[in-house]
Amino acid sequence: EALASAMEGSELFLTYQPKIDLATSAVAGFEALVRWQHPRLGTVFPDQFIPLAESSGLIDQVTDTVIALGLQEKHIWGGSPDASLAINISPSNLRDLGFVDRLAERCVAAWVALDRIVLEVTESAAMADPVGAMDVLTRLRLKGIRLSIDDFGTGYSSLAELARLPFSELKIDKSFVMALGGSPEAVQIVKSTIDLAHNLGLQAV
Repeated sequence: EALASAMEGSELFLTYQPKIDLATSAVAGFEALVRWQHPRLGTVFPDQFIPLAESSGLIDQVTDTVIALGLQEKHIWGGSPDASLAINISPSNLRDLGFVDRLAERCVAAWVALDRIVLEVTESAAMADPVGAMDVLTRLRLKGIRLSIDDFGTGYSSLAELARLPFSELKIDKSFVMALGGSPEAVQIVKSTIDLAHNLGLQAV
């Protein structure tokens, strides 16, 4: 009930994590990260309330709120009008054929080009039902919306299945990246994953 009220009362807000092009050091985009400004608990982070949203059936409403806020705030970025906006979506969005058209309509209404949107899907969500996800993911790509495999390397996906899905970007899980300074194994995993992404024609993040 508190989470449902939070969305009605504008208690959810976004912070943005920049994505830097390593070749040019330019800001290439931003990832929208949702927070809940709770009146008693202060700032609540997503790992504390997203599971609640999923178990209570509110996750689609949370996703819609994040999309609406992100599209609205993209106009105030000033010097980065061409930067991409990355948004995490839930597994249930991959089962909702109406999600594609709703998102496209919102982008048009907000004057945001569809190819500036990157939807991040966790590896486990994409592989839970790759056949079912294929329809929604393909429709999104046909609209020009870009797709990212999030947290890559933490699941047990079939590489053959991943190669069939229409992703444009592969995000290496932060646990490997954070270990780069002290783990030769992490260096090899990250290097191999970057090579895999490039060989599949994907951007590596």
